[in-house]
Amino acid sequence: MKLILPEQAGEEKIRDFWARCKGRMGNPGAVWPKGRTYEEWLRDTAAHRMRPPEGKVPSMLLFLTDGDETKLYGAASVRWETNARVLERSGHIGYGIAPEERRKGYAKTQLRLALGVARSLGLERALVTCLEENGASRRTIESCGGVYEDTREWGPGERLRRYWFTVAPPTLETTRLRLRERRAEDAPGLFGKRGSGEVWAIEEKASGRAVGSVGLYRDPIQSDPTARVLGCVLSETRRGRGYEKEAAARLAAYGFEALALENISIVNEAEECGCTLEGTANGPARRTVTRDEYFLRRRENVEAE
Repeated sequence: MKLILPEQAGEEKIRDFWARCKGRMGNPGAVWPKGRTYEEWLRDTAAHRMRPPEGKVPSMLLFLTDGDETKLYGAASVRWETNARVLERSGHIGYGIAPEERRKGYAKTQLRLALGVARSLGLERALVTCLEENGASRRTIESCGGVYEDTREWGPGERLRRYWFTVAPPTLETTRLRLRERRAEDAPGLFGKRGSGEVWAIEEKASGRAVGSVGLYRDPIQSDPTARVLGCVLSETRRGRGYEKEAAARLAAYGFEALALENISIVNEAEECGCTLEGTANGPARRTVTRDEYFLRRRENVEAE
C-alpha cells in the first residue's frame, strides 16, 4: 500500500471514490468537491500545498492505494504548519477509509504512511485527534503509537481526544546496508550540512559501523513540497564499493513509494561521490528523476525478470 497525490490518482479513480463514499465518510474534508467541478477541486487542492486560503495552513491531500494503483481505499490530509485550529481541533493529520474497506487494517496502514509524510515535511511531533465516541479511530491511533494527552470539548455534546506521535524516520535496508537514525556514537564528520531535511546514517551490515549518511532535503529551487534533493556523504575508506548508488536507490524508492514525492534531484557534488539515479539531466549541475520515470523503470525491470 502507498499514498499518492490527487493528480497521480487521476479523475476516473477519484470520481469512483467520491461515488463509493458520498455521505458515508466525512474526514478529511478536503477530499470533497463541495460544489466545484473536478478541475476546480483539483486546482484548489494542489494550490493548498503552497498557497492556502487566508486563515488556513498548507496541507497535502493524499489517497491510499495498492501497489498497482487499481483503486483508492482512503484519503489523508497532512498539515505541516500550525495555527490555533490545528493545535486545538484538527491536528496535523486527518484521515478516512472508504466504508466498504473498513475493518481490514487499512486505517493503520494509512496513518503510518501519513506519519512518514509528516516527518518528511519537517515534523518531529504530530497531533492526531478523534471524537471520543469514535472507538475505531481511537483504537487505530493507539495501535500506531499515539500517546494520549487529554480530552477537550469539541461541540455540543461532543468531546475530542488528543494524541501525540513522536515521528521517527524508518529503518531502510538493502543487501549490504542499513539506513537508520543517527546515534550519538556515529562520527559527526559523516553527516553533511544542507539545511532542513531527513538524514539517515548509512550502516554497513558486515561491520555494524556507520560509514556515511544519505538524506532527502527540501529543494531550494522548487517551492513544491513534493520535490527533494538527495545528498550523500561516505567515508573515504568505503568509496568505490557502490554503497552510494545502493543507498540512493533505496532512498529514492522510499521517497516515491512511501512519501508520494513528485521528483528527486541529485546535484553534481553527489554524483562525483558515486551517488547516482537514472534521470533527466537538467544542465551540468543537476539530474532529476520524476515519479512517472521511477515507476516506468520499475515496471520495465519487473517485466524483464
